[in-house]
Amino acid sequence: MTDPTPNAWTTGAPSDVLDAAGGRYTVISADSHCGLPAPEYRDYLDAAFHADFDEYLAQQQAQRDEALTLNYDYIMGWETENEEGLRGSYDAAQRDKELDADGVAAEVMFADADAITGFASPPFGAGLGAGMIERPDLAFAGARAHNRFLVDFCATNPERRGGVALVPVAFDIDQGVAEVERLAGEPGIRGVMIPTMWRDKLPYNDAAYDPFWAAC
Repeated sequence: MTDPTPNAWTTGAPSDVLDAAGGRYTVISADSHCGLPAPEYRDYLDAAFHADFDEYLAQQQAQRDEALTLNYDYIMGWETENEEGLRGSYDAAQRDKELDADGVAAEVMFADADAITGFASPPFGAGLGAGMIERPDLAFAGARAHNRFLVDFCATNPERRGGVALVPVAFDIDQGVAEVERLAGEPGIRGVMIPTMWRDKLPYNDAAYDPFWAAC
């Protein structure tokens, strides 16, 4: 669809992407990412999991230190060059500034904002790597922490932010349904992401998941 007028969602420059007739396309990013620096998820995490979170952070820091040892120049160069853009993964004003500069009207936002060292991923790896978590309680605790952040972040500009919440339903279907119901109607929450299938979990075509699909 094309629109000959500047994008109504942007507060800055409209998209420069034009169709053959000179009309502007409405540009929506279908694969963006957001999330806090790992330590800052603590305020969104249930207190019962803070001790586990301390252990997780220590592991994450050790992995980051190892990555820096192996590839310091690249990582530091990338983080320095993209400092403002990376801040937009959790700073709403910076996020809108980046969108305006790129001419992007709105976006679909997944978790895991830092693809280089993973130090901006949800607690306990509850984002893209959720299927590998061994403890169901940590999978849901990490997911809920990110989802609480996501609700706050999307609420700053729900017309431009389409948040994809984390629901590790493969670990517990009833808890998965409850999380979907809790998030229903929150401004800017547009969908959910479920884990890739690992180990001994029921396949997603099993009828046991029907209540979850119905809730979605």
